[in-house]
Amino acid sequence: MKRLVVFYSLSGNTEEAAKKIATALNADLLKLETVKSMPKAFVAQIIVGGGQVMMNHIPELKPIDIDLNLYDEIILGSPIWNSKGVPAVNAFLKDENSAAKVTSLFFLSGGGEVKKGLEAITKLLPNLKNTVSLLDKKHEDSKDNEAKIEEFIKKIG
Repeated sequence: MKRLVVFYSLSGNTEEAAKKIATALNADLLKLETVKSMPKAFVAQIIVGGGQVMMNHIPELKPIDIDLNLYDEIILGSPIWNSKGVPAVNAFLKDENSAAKVTSLFFLSGGGEVKKGLEAITKLLPNLKNTVSLLDKKHEDSKDNEAKIEEFIKKIG
């Protein structure tokens, strides 16, 4: 089975988890990037990102340079912004064929409400089987992330 780990990461936390998961599963890696970059300053990122989520903004993604049809399964990674999935991930999931290939999902949160975000995104993923919620490495309980990632990988097989 050919697998692809697709993710969006602004601060690097989701990217770090994506790389661990891809390595363990011998999967390829694809980082989603938007045409218009987010601001560099953290406060501006919160304002812009939170506003995009609230307005259900779907940004334009930079072209994907791999053929997604070559993959049997996609493992998707997303941070949580404003208790929801990020606009770049929502843009990726507009393609129903790609959304149908997503069987596993990992979320990263700074400690906010994950349930609402998970409910919103799972509606777009008809073949979702596995999920795991991880915490930003600045969070005191992020020490559990390694064990959660290992369990997630075992479930994927």
